[in-house]
Amino acid sequence: MAITQAMSTSFKAELMLAVHDFRVGGDTFKLAMYTSSASIDANTTAYTASDEVVGTNYTAGGGTLVNLGVVTSNNNASSGTGFTDFSDLTFANSTITARGALIYNTTPSANSNANTTLTNAAVASLDFGSDKSSTDGDFTIIFPTASNTTAIIRIV
Repeated sequence: MAITQAMSTSFKAELMLAVHDFRVGGDTFKLAMYTSSASIDANTTAYTASDEVVGTNYTAGGGTLVNLGVVTSNNNASSGTGFTDFSDLTFANSTITARGALIYNTTPSANSNANTTLTNAAVASLDFGSDKSSTDGDFTIIFPTASNTTAIIRIV
């Protein structure tokens, strides 16, 4: 089992089907955290409770993310980057140990041409590099700066 940092392959296709709305006030995105026994990577298609962390002040399914909206950055005439980011997420006064996380969409819009119903569609898996813990303290997910080279979700 392993956690690999990756944008979900299914998410890439779902973008083409207008499934995810990253506008402020758009879809609801959450972040669930996982133990080192979890297997989440580019092939993950949806949230799962399997190997999710259990601990004080952490609820199954994780926490709701505050979306900062969509931004574009034109580096030059032939290329640009579209990106979105989230506010940092804190699990206050928690006692948990996590190795990684999954960002997922709790309100995806299945395109009528897709002939599918999506539930808790995966966006990206995050690898913390090692186990991270909190003991009766804040466990904070600090997202990188929202820019064309560092935002957590970007398309170049």
